Amino acid sequence: MIFDEGWVIIKGRGISLVTPEGLALFRHRKQVCGMRFVQTVFVAICRFIIAGIFWFSLRLSNSLTFHGAEQDTGEPRTYLAMTHKRDIDPLILVPALLFRRGWRGLAGDVRFALRGDGFTRGFLARILRRPNRLAWLLRSLSIGSILRWLGAYPTEGLLRPAEEWIREIMRVDGNVQAETILSPAFIQTFACQTRLSVEAVRAWPLERLLRWSNYTALQKLYGPEMLLSTKRRHIEKRVVARIHAQLDEIVASFWQGAALLGSPEGKLSPDGRISPLHAGFQRIVRAAPPDLQIVPIALSYDFMTSKRRHVFVDFGPVLEYAPKFSQAELAVRVRRSWLLHAHFTCTQLASGFLVERHAASCLEFSLSDLVHAVHQQAQAQASAGRAVDPRLLRVASATKRARGYLAYVERRGLIQPCAPARWRIAFAELTINSGPYEVAYNDVPLLYAYNELQDLLSVS
Repeated sequence: MIFDEGWVIIKGRGISLVTPEGLALFRHRKQVCGMRFVQTVFVAICRFIIAGIFWFSLRLSNSLTFHGAEQDTGEPRTYLAMTHKRDIDPLILVPALLFRRGWRGLAGDVRFALRGDGFTRGFLARILRRPNRLAWLLRSLSIGSILRWLGAYPTEGLLRPAEEWIREIMRVDGNVQAETILSPAFIQTFACQTRLSVEAVRAWPLERLLRWSNYTALQKLYGPEMLLSTKRRHIEKRVVARIHAQLDEIVASFWQGAALLGSPEGKLSPDGRISPLHAGFQRIVRAAPPDLQIVPIALSYDFMTSKRRHVFVDFGPVLEYAPKFSQAELAVRVRRSWLLHAHFTCTQLASGFLVERHAASCLEFSLSDLVHAVHQQAQAQASAGRAVDPRLLRVASATKRARGYLAYVERRGLIQPCAPARWRIAFAELTINSGPYEVAYNDVPLLYAYNELQDLLSVS
């Protein structure tokens, strides 16, 4: 700092001000910088604690294996693009990414895209999935400001919980009567689910629909079609404008040098197959800096087992200068990388064995039949250079995994024992009828895993 003829010149900042004001400004800026440093340290500590909690809690019930994590070199302007199989996918990746990137990751260089309703009141209650006492206590809480402070961005869509549509209407039009804004189809469905008369629901003000007794019915996801077609336009435009603003905020973070963990699919895989890349992802890439790079990350769950669940996390090679690709080419490259580097598991290979035996009407099988098929397919895929659960490449450990699988499907009633170490297939034709943003891995696990297998086999 140099004093010259009554002026203050601060080297490296290009500031020249009259002495008293200049000194005050200089002190103010030092104070602001100090506060920012303290805030950065506090954010890093909070992120470290939260990531540690995630890591510890997930390790209690899951075994985790990471492959290719060195593909994330810690560069800025990186989209860490994960497949989306479970709600816990980000919880698995957050600790690994933050700890790998060190101080910069913990201090906020890594951001996270989170579904939009995570920033609204009642999100914690919503993810509990059922209205018990704890959900009732959490329903009034909003953690949106905390999530933003920790580096998360909302990414809304036009498919939202009915509760959020009703709150959106009330913010714009007030506490109007239900039949003046909600579609007859939605009112009919809501009345059926809550065991109320359609006439009563039509006459209700919207606020009455938000009562706790109706909580479960309002968690189903709807698009703008739940509103009357003659009334929805202004509400829909408001939501679309907010979606675009959220995407622009993510793009701005890339221009500032941030890295982002997100899901290009934009939703959980409903049936086991990889979903088409979301339009919002394509919009982000088109507006991002030209040197944006994408790191594909595939998650595979060996979940059909009576033993400890295993999760494989596979990082694919970096796709550099992603904005140069056309939308179609980028979608092909990301999808291909996910599938080529994902692990084959016992869940997938054994499910393929059962589905194919059922299709061939060979309903009885032995433990040795299953082990032989799984072991043989695992060796074939490994020989072709694909990633395979190494336990399936040895007969003894493959037998152990097969026993855990059989115990799971027998408990589900999909097979029945018919002799010592022999079973009979007990399921009929399997179908998945999932609504928007609903997933079938718990309701129809066998077909879900078989679809995963067919997806993996579709590339070579």
